[in-house]
Amino acid sequence: MVYLKKRTVKGIDYYYAVENKKLNGKIVQKNAYYFGNKKPNKYEWQAVVYALKNKDVFNPKKHEITKDQIKRIIEINKRMQKDFKEMSRSEKDNFNEKFYNEYIYNTNSIEGSTLTKKETYFVTHDNKGIEGKDLKEIYMARNLNYAIKFIKDYKGDLTLRFIKKLHSIIQENIQPKEELGKYKKRQNYIIGNDFIPTPPALVKKRMMSLIGWYGHNKKKYSPFELACIFHIKFVSIHPFIDGNGRTARLIHNFILEKNDIIPIIYRTKTKQKYYSALKNAQMHGLHKPFIDYSFEEFINTYEGY
Repeated sequence: MVYLKKRTVKGIDYYYAVENKKLNGKIVQKNAYYFGNKKPNKYEWQAVVYALKNKDVFNPKKHEITKDQIKRIIEINKRMQKDFKEMSRSEKDNFNEKFYNEYIYNTNSIEGSTLTKKETYFVTHDNKGIEGKDLKEIYMARNLNYAIKFIKDYKGDLTLRFIKKLHSIIQENIQPKEELGKYKKRQNYIIGNDFIPTPPALVKKRMMSLIGWYGHNKKKYSPFELACIFHIKFVSIHPFIDGNGRTARLIHNFILEKNDIIPIIYRTKTKQKYYSALKNAQMHGLHKPFIDYSFEEFINTYEGY
């Protein structure tokens, strides 16, 4: 049982989430979460109760990607890798330019950007704005372009430092400087989802655990499934106040490419499926719907090539 407790020190009220636990046959009280001198609102309280019950932690019990899916991924990957090797330098440049413009357009559109594909290309290749468009949308596009270049030059493995740097790049000029690459200090929510992300004071612990999980499991899962599960776990923590979805999708592709698998584009026209599949994992502990959806998007990404 978890309940709110108030403690007054020198006339100032401080608030704690207190948890009753059974130890050696006795009920013991434990201060499980500290709110400070601000009484939590009902949403902050729900987030803490949710987290203390570990409902913000997603741990799949078994592998759910199928052998047929892995076989198809390998086939597409081999075909595309072969095509890349046979391309001239200019053909590769043209392919990458088109691919990453599609990627930036779609991943930002999922988050509500109204830039078209043509406008996305314009703002990432020209240091000018577009009349009638919000500056945030322009920076979202430019920053993702910089983030992709950063990832291409990065030679290390997945670390907390890498994730924070990635966030600071994609949110530059969007969030205040003091928030770039820094974990959230106030509760955030996922629009259209009853799932409540990790509360601020538990984020550091959850992120350290996530990186530990990745290190322990990166050889146990197929790269495609590994990327999918990491994606789910990351957005369930929602460690930053903004930019979590775009960061998650970049990390997803980083994991794929680190394992010599071509990247994926989550298309804005399927974003309802995207959110529904994530919700299935977060609310019901099912990761197969997200794997199946990601598999479909992987195939669709390269269908026309």
